[in-house]
Amino acid sequence: MLSAAAGAALTERQARAQLRPEQVLVVYDRRIAESLAVAEYYAGSAKVPGGEGNLPGVRPGVEVYNLETSGAPPATFFGANIDRQMFIDRLRSPIRQALSVNNRWATVRCIVLTKGLPHRLMDSTNQFIGDQPGGTAAAWQAGNLTCASVDSELTLLWQNLEAQEAGGVGDSKADGAILNPYFRKTLPIDGWATRFIQSNKSFQAAGTTPATGPGMYWSALVPNFVTVPASVHTTPGDMYLVCRLDGHTVADVRAMIDRAQNLVYTVATATAVIDESGSNGVADSARNGEFDNQGVDEVCGGDDYEQTRDALVADGRYRRGPADSPPAVVYDAASGAANFCVGPLIPYNGEGRLVSTPVVLITSYGNNHQGTQPGQGVGSQPPAGSSYAQSFTLAPGAIFNSMESYNCRSFGGLGGYLGQQQAADFLASGGTFAVGDVFEPLAAHVPDSLMLARNFLLGNLSWAEAAWSSIPVLSWQTIVVGDPLARPARTSEDRDGDGKISVDDLYAFVAAPADLNHSGSVTSADRQFVDDAVRIGERAGMKGRQRP
Repeated sequence: MLSAAAGAALTERQARAQLRPEQVLVVYDRRIAESLAVAEYYAGSAKVPGGEGNLPGVRPGVEVYNLETSGAPPATFFGANIDRQMFIDRLRSPIRQALSVNNRWATVRCIVLTKGLPHRLMDSTNQFIGDQPGGTAAAWQAGNLTCASVDSELTLLWQNLEAQEAGGVGDSKADGAILNPYFRKTLPIDGWATRFIQSNKSFQAAGTTPATGPGMYWSALVPNFVTVPASVHTTPGDMYLVCRLDGHTVADVRAMIDRAQNLVYTVATATAVIDESGSNGVADSARNGEFDNQGVDEVCGGDDYEQTRDALVADGRYRRGPADSPPAVVYDAASGAANFCVGPLIPYNGEGRLVSTPVVLITSYGNNHQGTQPGQGVGSQPPAGSSYAQSFTLAPGAIFNSMESYNCRSFGGLGGYLGQQQAADFLASGGTFAVGDVFEPLAAHVPDSLMLARNFLLGNLSWAEAAWSSIPVLSWQTIVVGDPLARPARTSEDRDGDGKISVDDLYAFVAAPADLNHSGSVTSADRQFVDDAVRIGERAGMKGRQRP
């Protein structure tokens, strides 16, 4: 019998509901065959006509927008690249127009871009500077870098960041990066209202620790609403979560979407691979020169790889057994081929640290691993730096986030760069989600795996929410790939074993309490895992829209 306390917990209804289908706008162009095919598969033929037909849609409750109806030419320029004016005319302005109908700007919280739409916004002064790591760093430090991912630029849809851009130092807010107001947040996006999303924000050169030069960082994060109007301040309610359904082929995208449905991580076998290089293995609080521990205080949350390891271990659900058993985390701090983590699907001439269990998270230095790589210069196998993510046995829901500058470059047929692992190859090999960069991001600005672990592998946020909580800056190089509405569950909370989380799992836990975190005894923490998972699932099914 369900206890009174359990029943009370389930009747709670808070305003902070999870991202819902009616809050998602899928943007496609019927004139681009791949874009049409992906949108139709995701939203269904009833909402996206003109394609294959008779498709029910994986997420039929989402909103859709066909760019063709704007009257602008297709958003194509050098394939996957687009310049600033075309971005404005063929993407940003049409999407603004679509969201202005029936005040959808206030209710849509997530924009989804489909395969075939460009993902790289070229620099206004030096078009391909983002493909030059040294040039990117110099231009950014000079306060004059305007290249970005299309996706990241659309997060601040209603802001004219390029205003007054004339090629000078910090002359527009498109120069440099804008601090992400949702970075490191743990609440669903509905925790912040969209009332002022269309208001012009008062972006100023961000005061950072240590101090940075003009044009490098911008911020409108104002702590005092008494002296500063709320309309010019930025909160997570002033941005859209922008995700992308993309891959090498439409079939890859369909398979990626399918793997994200009814997602339950099997904690008894799932493994997180955290592969560092040249590290001391200690979660240092101060920046220590490691790639995962760089940047000013405002973008550096600490030693990311070690923090991710420690969070997964401390949580306890991803373990092979009791508290004294090893957690399902493979962490390696050392360099060289013997310490480069690889899976069993590519032999690499027997080199590398082998991880044979199904992998749910790959966070790695990849091609930036110090020393030699498995397979490098020996036999017919490719060096691991460009293929390691494809070598693992990937569990449904597997996430890719590497410390490589161009790991999301190759969408749209653009191709990889500098021998780095490509997210598109990972997705084609059975991956489900990816975050990464389309141009050189500089190490301080790559997504934090800690937030992916905390909000998704261990938490209950949707993929869009978890991914954008991991990203330090906006108007920058990062994209988020995967079904934004995917929501994680774990076999630890699926107490009745039916492959979904519902109130029945709470009934089952009350009837047979279990030590979910392998602490050695059943405590309130174990019950809380189930409570939280059930509650967020109930809220995800709620109807109604957020008030502006």
